[in-house]
Amino acid sequence: MQRTIIVAILVVFLGALPLSSQTTSTAIVGTVLDPSGAVVTGAKVTVLQVQTGIKRQDVTSGTGDYSFPLLDPGDYAVTVEAAGFKTETTRGIQLQLNLRARIDFHLQVGTEIQTVEVNATGALLSTDQATLGQVVDTRPIEELPMNGRNIASVAVLQPGIQYGGRMGLTNVNGGSGGVPVPGDTITLSANGQRDTDFHATIDGVSATEARVNTLPFTPSPEAIQEFKVLAGSYSAEYGTHSGAQLTIALKSGGNQFHGAAFEFLRNDKLDATDFFQNYFNPVGKAPTPKNQLRQNQYGGVFSGPVIIPKVYNGKDRTFFMFDYEAHKVRQPNQAGTANVPTAAFEQGDLSALLNRRSAAGAALPAVQVIDPITGTPFANNQIPASRISPVAKNLFPFFPAAQVANPDPLSGVNYFGVGSTAIND
Repeated sequence: MQRTIIVAILVVFLGALPLSSQTTSTAIVGTVLDPSGAVVTGAKVTVLQVQTGIKRQDVTSGTGDYSFPLLDPGDYAVTVEAAGFKTETTRGIQLQLNLRARIDFHLQVGTEIQTVEVNATGALLSTDQATLGQVVDTRPIEELPMNGRNIASVAVLQPGIQYGGRMGLTNVNGGSGGVPVPGDTITLSANGQRDTDFHATIDGVSATEARVNTLPFTPSPEAIQEFKVLAGSYSAEYGTHSGAQLTIALKSGGNQFHGAAFEFLRNDKLDATDFFQNYFNPVGKAPTPKNQLRQNQYGGVFSGPVIIPKVYNGKDRTFFMFDYEAHKVRQPNQAGTANVPTAAFEQGDLSALLNRRSAAGAALPAVQVIDPITGTPFANNQIPASRISPVAKNLFPFFPAAQVANPDPLSGVNYFGVGSTAIND
């Protein structure tokens, strides 16, 4: 029984095997040459990911080239070995998301036991692709203040990138209110492209919802390795969308355990009163209380190698990363306005649309309701009760009753009320 439980646990953790699932653009490529500039074929090339100790090996082709696609971002070292030449290693290769880094080698004549080490201290240039974009790595993600902990606040610092309108004004300002999905969402506009052309991937997997391509949640900043917003000249792997392409790489576990816990609190008790809160109040009137706000964002992240004592040691092989974050918002007694369906509209009586008036009493164009089946107008804009969908009838009880009759039923406000906002992400 005990062995069965251990095996079951092992099978679950095997799901944490490091699968390189970013994009085909994240790669290390290069050419191996001898001192005369001729290509070296059949040379053994080893790529080491320093954080995890994972190695990948290949040999150079007939043209002296090598390629390691589908790599995770991180710190790498590349080693080349060939008969008759000194072994050469280049360390300190900081591979960023969507970067196709070119690391060429000019081998020196000697024995394989002789080694030459080079540290790559300069920034790597993307010479093998023309994609426009900028990578944001771990440090600014974790250290820059982000209102609402939404990484879009950092993304819009890049040239040509703006908030998409479907994030909602409250979401842009750090709250919650995405459209059409409520809560913390991300949608970006690049170089004037519509935000409905926005697309996002997390570890290479499409993460946008299917209606208007918003990213319907925001990963914890502590769990993000880095992200990149592509703004133009996309490679073929980014088809179907012409707008901003947001690619997010989550952190992978390594050979050391790392963890963090966090709580971010916003509360009206700790807020200063808005300068204009009571500015226009008459003398002697009681001060208007501040709008109530209770917002908590809390959770934790933990990562490391998969280790089951006396059974399995995942060092250099198998890793895990666990992240949890909750975002709870409570805003009671919030005043609001709306234009809700009138009682006549709910009964199918849209005759008021035939006699629309502006606030000043000027006539407005009439709106004739057309029968979608016959293509002819409904008499006096009256929709028969039998033609009203049962689904629509079941939705009517969720609308409050209109309090006033507007001269133009399609504009203005006919309901004033006080409600509460409660969001649980």
